[in-house]
Amino acid sequence: MTGSPHVVSTPRRVRTRERLGDWLAFHRVTLKRSIRFTVTVMAPIVVTLFTGPETWLVYAMVSAIVAFAGDAGGPRLQRFGWMATGPLALAAGLALGAASTGHLPAVFALSMGAGLAYGLVETAHPHLLLATRFFAFGIVLAGLVSAPTPVDFLAIAIMLVFSWLISLASDLADGRQTALSVPPAASIGLSLRGALGPRIAFAIAVSLSIGAALTAAVLVGSLRPSWTCLTVLLVMRSEVLGSLRLAGARVLGTLGGVVAAVGIAHVGSHRVTLLAMALAAFVRWPAEQFHNALGVFCLTLFVLLMVELVTPDSHTANLLLHERLTDTVIGAIAAAVGLAAFKLLQIARGDRTDEQRT
Repeated sequence: MTGSPHVVSTPRRVRTRERLGDWLAFHRVTLKRSIRFTVTVMAPIVVTLFTGPETWLVYAMVSAIVAFAGDAGGPRLQRFGWMATGPLALAAGLALGAASTGHLPAVFALSMGAGLAYGLVETAHPHLLLATRFFAFGIVLAGLVSAPTPVDFLAIAIMLVFSWLISLASDLADGRQTALSVPPAASIGLSLRGALGPRIAFAIAVSLSIGAALTAAVLVGSLRPSWTCLTVLLVMRSEVLGSLRLAGARVLGTLGGVVAAVGIAHVGSHRVTLLAMALAAFVRWPAEQFHNALGVFCLTLFVLLMVELVTPDSHTANLLLHERLTDTVIGAIAAAVGLAAFKLLQIARGDRTDEQRT
């Protein structure tokens, strides 16, 4: 009997050490990701300390975030290709949107068409999802908000290369190459196989939601209707309940981000703004893992403070801070309506299938 406690305690100690090791490994990866993200997105902010706030900062920042999201690890050139997926799609959308500036029906048709493409590939390869999402965002951003200049496209390219170099530097610091984390490019065709009917129904729902969101944003006089489009694209999933949870978390996180950004903006300190941006970028990924709404809160705060920096007119900057919430709510409502339409299309299709069987 005297030896039995040792027999029991040894496995417990082993399990405790294993859990502690897993915890440390998980948080080490999270810390590494947070540092990389902060360095990546704060770099163009640091540049503006010397050049002054410029409109290219918005395009550089979106490119940095999208390139970071597309980082799938793997060999250097292959990694660059995956990271370039989002920024290249963004640039293509911007070019198409810029060519349609001043022609509202054309911008609506193109953005809804891009939403249709997003809906068709939503369950396919993750980089197809990333590309179609920011292709549509680029169309609306250039067509309804601000047409990009050559300098803006240059900023997109520079931030893509910079994000790639930061990713490679992170591997050098670890002493090993990060393994590829997505299916190979050859699997893209395979990922599009399967039942076409549900994908078409979902694609139609996404397209209609984007059209409805942009219509509502234009009617209320939104300065950045691209935010409503992006909300639709970020929350709509063919899994309806998951989409509704995402929509709720996005509205809640955006509300918190707006309130915090307004409070920081009223302080009026440039240093406080920069510190808040760096902190929001650093805790964005740990917060996301804890709850999606907290991740949205951090990213919303970061983006709105960036908008505050590049907007010289304080009245317009304050208007944009409050408008972000309105646009997000419009996008979330449009997404919910689109999901209801998708559900009805599914039911109708199911009824037709049952009738055919009988």
